[in-house]
Amino acid sequence: MSMLLKMFNRRWWWATLLVALGVLFLIRLGTWQLDRLYQRRAQNTFVAARWNEEPLNINREAIPTDLNELGYRRLMAEGTFDYENQIVLSNQQMPDFAPGVVVVTPLRLPDNKAVLVARGLLYYNDVQEGKLVQYNEASAATIVGMARASETNPDTPIPDKPLLEWHRVDIPAIQHQMPYELLPFFIEQLPEPGRSTVEMPLRQIPEDVQMIGDEGSHFSYAIQWFSFAMMFGVGYPFFIRWQELREKRIKEENATVQNR
Repeated sequence: MSMLLKMFNRRWWWATLLVALGVLFLIRLGTWQLDRLYQRRAQNTFVAARWNEEPLNINREAIPTDLNELGYRRLMAEGTFDYENQIVLSNQQMPDFAPGVVVVTPLRLPDNKAVLVARGLLYYNDVQEGKLVQYNEASAATIVGMARASETNPDTPIPDKPLLEWHRVDIPAIQHQMPYELLPFFIEQLPEPGRSTVEMPLRQIPEDVQMIGDEGSHFSYAIQWFSFAMMFGVGYPFFIRWQELREKRIKEENATVQNR
């Protein structure tokens, strides 16, 4: 009780207030990190559940109008690749930081429509040197991938001739150079089981899927902030006690010197 009274006396009340505010702030940081942890766990659970569902076959099943309903859900499509009308997305980066492109090829479906398929990364030099054809795969294909929304920009000018290089998958703009109707989304093709990680075009699992099970550092950060709060809260009364004992000892030493 005497220590509690000291903490709020005229000398120490302002320091006590600052320490209390600091402790509350540190506790808030800790609870915020725990909230982030719970959100991360919920997201991991959601991603894992969607990812583990059977791929939705767009040849047989309807695609939701809102692509958000397909978040992390795999799609399957069967058709024929049209390499004569494929394009590339420039300004990409390879894993070794070299300039790259994403090769995007229309997959013609049995209903005479087509869906653009981002087949993976290639080195930019292969486009410039006319080597793109060597990365053509079997024409008849069954692919599995993730639905991606058109990267539409209303300010994109309509080209007056077919373009090979594009900066984004702007389906309404690309539609003007295609001889068939394109679906309003594109598919980012996933690597096939057993596919080499260095086989070109490079195909990758989405980062969020790769991170399933990884909860990050939120728990350790929460423990860190709560520990700091405890050190301040518990250590502060000991600091007051130490300071008063120190001052008392100094006064006694000064009194001893004066009496000599």
